[in-house]
Amino acid sequence: MKTKPCVAGIDFGTTSLSVVLTRIDNGQTEKVINRNTNAYIPLGNPLEKEQSIEILEKMFQSVVKEIESIDDIRIEAYGFTGQMHGIVGLDKNNKAVTNLVTWQDRSGEMVMPDGSKMVDKIKLLSGDNGICCGYGIVTLYKWLIVENITDITSFCTIADYFAGQLAGRIVMSPTMAHSIGLFDIVNNEWHTGQIEKLGIDPQIFPEITVESGIIGYRNSVPVITAIGDNQASFAGSVFDKKNCMVLNVGTGAQISILVDKKEIDIYSKYIDGTETQLRPYDSGYYLMSTSFTNGGSAYRSLFNLMKDVAATLFDMSDIDESRLWKNMEKAALKSFENTEEDRLPKVSPLLAGERKNIQTRGEIKNITTQNFEPGNLIAGFLIGLATYYKSAVSPEVLQKIGSICGSGNGLKKNKLFVKILEQTFGKPIELTPYDEEAAVGAAANAAKAVGVMKK
Repeated sequence: MKTKPCVAGIDFGTTSLSVVLTRIDNGQTEKVINRNTNAYIPLGNPLEKEQSIEILEKMFQSVVKEIESIDDIRIEAYGFTGQMHGIVGLDKNNKAVTNLVTWQDRSGEMVMPDGSKMVDKIKLLSGDNGICCGYGIVTLYKWLIVENITDITSFCTIADYFAGQLAGRIVMSPTMAHSIGLFDIVNNEWHTGQIEKLGIDPQIFPEITVESGIIGYRNSVPVITAIGDNQASFAGSVFDKKNCMVLNVGTGAQISILVDKKEIDIYSKYIDGTETQLRPYDSGYYLMSTSFTNGGSAYRSLFNLMKDVAATLFDMSDIDESRLWKNMEKAALKSFENTEEDRLPKVSPLLAGERKNIQTRGEIKNITTQNFEPGNLIAGFLIGLATYYKSAVSPEVLQKIGSICGSGNGLKKNKLFVKILEQTFGKPIELTPYDEEAAVGAAANAAKAVGVMKK
């Protein structure tokens, strides 16, 4: 008998699919489902970053089947979240006719016949300098204008797509729409004039619906609007949303705080529209979010270097990765505790560039014959990341923050990094007690939509 009423929070992350089933009577997590998607497609163009829609569809269908087969759980609502910016092209029947082009895609760097980069041309034509590579509007321009694909009649994010499969209707929340580009967050509508300047018909842009809204039903169970993973992670991480800053380190990284809509003028000077943005949140607040392309993926590049050294120089092809991660942290901790910071290598770990300048490269300075060894390099790398994150937070804003909530595997699997961040920011970091913050936020949004729980 299905005696446990739950809401399902489903998160389509960059590399995984996570589901959290939250009890509506006590707010506790009843069950967690995690799947590694392994959906990236090998492509000949290094600028392109896509995931197989077929792999994602099969995985989603199997997860829904698993949820519905649990004997003692009764689903009261389905909530969705997932990676922002990336899009899937749809036909007139709302079926995918492309793979998922992810937020990591750099096709906007391609050079057009007139010698300009595609993303720069889009900025010039639309008049919006905040557009970056990986935004859905860049992919859409490539599909429709550069490649002249004719069977795409609409598009959506990956979370919107699968929410739509359950609901029988594809719409987009303001949080997702803003991540595409050319969206007005004040009036919650597309900038149709700017879209038309790109030569794109605004009619192909999805209908905008409210956050925390019911968009359809799956076997009489409400399906709720998909929300952006940044907003979902914030909702699933904070203990005091009005006085807490969330630092999330996953594949990339984000720093987010809530901004009262009545106090927007206080924060406007910190918003550049590219790395630091105002994003939709709810009727009373915006989310001020600074996004970094260099997060866990940058640190993993250092891990890969260490792994390649072992394989190339010592013929160690079968390496225990868990042991290597632990030994890297152990070596870095020894260096961090026994070496003055100014004697460590100075690392600017911008391996993935920056949103405002994708051509930015990482650097290693202050190398000497005495400090050039693995532990020092790893410690310097982590200090460099922490320093980079703090540089995006003004002293005025940091002073207003009562606490820092930490989330993401980039923090939870590296205690030394948390210690370095606490020292760098001058504030303690409280880690969330679970690993699926975005899925928890999606579940809370679903519970709010059906009126069974407030968040």
